[in-house]
Amino acid sequence: MTARRRLGGALLLLAVAYLLGEAWAVAGWRGLPYSWTDDAISTLGVPEVMWTGEGSRESTRYAAMNATFVASGVRVLLATVVLAPFVPRWRWLVLPLALAHGIGTVVVGFVPTGLTSERANGHGLGAALAIGGGTLLLLALTAALAARHRGLAAWTGACSAVSVLGFALVLVGVGGFGLAERLAVDAVIIWQIGAGAALLLSRPR
Repeated sequence: MTARRRLGGALLLLAVAYLLGEAWAVAGWRGLPYSWTDDAISTLGVPEVMWTGEGSRESTRYAAMNATFVASGVRVLLATVVLAPFVPRWRWLVLPLALAHGIGTVVVGFVPTGLTSERANGHGLGAALAIGGGTLLLLALTAALAARHRGLAAWTGACSAVSVLGFALVLVGVGGFGLAERLAVDAVIIWQIGAGAALLLSRPR
């Protein structure tokens, strides 16, 4: 089980690649400036040039962003399979939420939002699964870890609170959409990095 735990920890820790991929995509943005607080993350994956009344905007590294989404989703699915034995009592809830989060993230990458309603609808479904599933996953994991891993449960609970706040702000439309979305999404990513490090550094009992 030690090897399994370490493999799962490594898969979670690799979530840092998502943040690097997003930053790389933003660095390739052209035209009207990209706003981290106002623009949706998914805008970075749009393959077409986007026009507004003020001018054009283009994500020249859209392929890298979409590949980042897909890779992140696949990584989550692999981590779910590897780490499932470590959450026996709450597996019935944690597993479906983790699968929804991973599959949704893959869909987001394969179906970039864009200029057609079909793409927008497919992407929207993937985003709902990815963001909603990720937020609910952290809440379920907080409960699952509370009895035996209090330190990790506290970390998970803190990340849950940030993700819930971001998700709520997205729903009510308060503040910049990009900031609210990133609170919801990045809280899950940061949790994965922290949890992965904890698993790699922990000693077997």
